[in-house]
Amino acid sequence: MNLGERQINLEPGSASSELKYPRMQFETRYSYDFVKRFLPPKGGRILEIGCGAGELAACLFKDGYEVVAIDSDCDSIAAAQSRGVDARLATWPDFNGGQFDAVLFTRSLHHIHPLDESVARAAKSLTERGRIIVEDFAYDSVDEKTLRWFRSAIRSLEATGLLMVGDEFLEKILAKTETLNAWHQCHEHDLHTAAEIDAQLERIFDRVIKEDSPYYFRYIAGAIPPSDKRDAILQAFAEQEQTMAANGSIAPLGRRFVAMR
Repeated sequence: MNLGERQINLEPGSASSELKYPRMQFETRYSYDFVKRFLPPKGGRILEIGCGAGELAACLFKDGYEVVAIDSDCDSIAAAQSRGVDARLATWPDFNGGQFDAVLFTRSLHHIHPLDESVARAAKSLTERGRIIVEDFAYDSVDEKTLRWFRSAIRSLEATGLLMVGDEFLEKILAKTETLNAWHQCHEHDLHTAAEIDAQLERIFDRVIKEDSPYYFRYIAGAIPPSDKRDAILQAFAEQEQTMAANGSIAPLGRRFVAMR
């Protein structure tokens, strides 16, 4: 079977259509499930760096954690505050909020400079048994085979009418015959690689847990309009990513790190 022939299963009753958290968007739940595995079970103090609109921070706050969330974008901070989050306009590593049981970099560490100072500052902000939790991606790991699958999957969703036309990134991927060049053109040239992030964590911490994870689904999340099928589509897409990466059909994109002493 060719990569483009694989279909996303959205039949009623399939695992892809069953959502455990109906009030939490799939992409937020995906981060939430990962982060919760490594947080203290009975509360604690958490710093989220790069909180965006505060969806994850709001969920953790509802779980009983004391959450401080920072972002450098004014609109994002306003959105997070509207969710009840203690969100503050700030840049990292130029922020001092005290000590935390966990510092979260939620898809933000790859563009924070300088990397060594950012990781070291986070380590100094931890309590004795604290940990750094990183959700990121290895944008430099992408190959043509994987992008052929991604392009075909986008086309399949576009054909069903479930994908909004006009997303700039997706249009560039679809329009270019050399998709690998298009991919690199769509990503900043000064992003930190996952290997560089890993090296900085290893330099400071005795133990670093590492995982590959689905990530391509995040590129289509913003192009799928709200509907009762939206989260099922994203979940099915992520499951397909995971299966195909596990059997070597595509290169995994997501990278996760948990660093602890």
